[in-house]
Amino acid sequence: MVGLFIIQLESLVVPGTIETYASRINHIKERIGNTPIAHLDTVNGNRIYAKLEHLNPFSLSVKDRAAAYMLTGPLERGEINPLEEKVWIEASSGNLGIAYGKIGSYLGIKTFIVVPSVTDEETIEILKESVSKYMVTPGGYCPGGERDGAIKMVADLWMEDPRKYEFRDQYRSRDNIKAHVETTGPEFWNQTNGEITHLVLAPGTGGTIIGSARYLKSQNPEIKIITVQPQRDHKIQGVRNFEESMKSIIFSDNEDLIDDWVHVGDKEAFQAMEGLWNNRYPVGFSSGLNYAAAKKIAKKEENAVIATLFPANGRGNTNTTTSLK
Repeated sequence: MVGLFIIQLESLVVPGTIETYASRINHIKERIGNTPIAHLDTVNGNRIYAKLEHLNPFSLSVKDRAAAYMLTGPLERGEINPLEEKVWIEASSGNLGIAYGKIGSYLGIKTFIVVPSVTDEETIEILKESVSKYMVTPGGYCPGGERDGAIKMVADLWMEDPRKYEFRDQYRSRDNIKAHVETTGPEFWNQTNGEITHLVLAPGTGGTIIGSARYLKSQNPEIKIITVQPQRDHKIQGVRNFEESMKSIIFSDNEDLIDDWVHVGDKEAFQAMEGLWNNRYPVGFSSGLNYAAAKKIAKKEENAVIATLFPANGRGNTNTTTSLK
């Protein structure tokens, strides 16, 4: 029954601790987000800013936001009994899984993360230490492509035993969107003093761009939302080319919020990432992708304030960068 456990969270103690669920949920939400924004560049008279999401505490990525809301939202709404012996299962390319595991552990929740076959070894090693259980999807498991293999595997496991698993599905989760409506979007608006004219982001689940877009367009419908598309067969973890991977429900159901698209190749993204490294931003390949896209937009606009974000730190980029040099 919805609402059954809401009052109890104020007094219900997390097993093995002296803290209540309510106090731990509040602590988690106080720690995520509120990342700084940096003025990166001025191109053609247009200012480019980026939020530094690698400064989030759990996964060193923007995925802390979605993970926190996906785990705490059902508890706060009374949809889940936190003492019920269920395993929370999720598909992830890495960072969501790491955040899910660490936050879940703090809440006394068991987590099982399934990653695609293309996930790098460094990420898998960190995942091992963060979650209750993990699995790497066998190559070729999904006809739709390697990046969709983990999604199919989790759906199959959940269908086999839905009473064993709690599957919130980050690719369709309303809490994923809500995380960015309530945190990322307002931060973009406030940190640019309401001057933002363009938001430029590459989607994975679509939660960041759709949630941020919902909030920003509620403040100013003229703000342009630009989706960044990597090349086919790209090497960038956590983002999707929609010609070779399926669109998430989050993205496809809200695609009316998207005003335009920009395409960026792997080498362009790598060069942009190298430039960020030289300026002491310890970020990853997806950050280079977003920055390269923002500069492309800046070259053809006038009087624009362009915002993007750096989704994660530079973990897992060693093999990719070597192959692109």
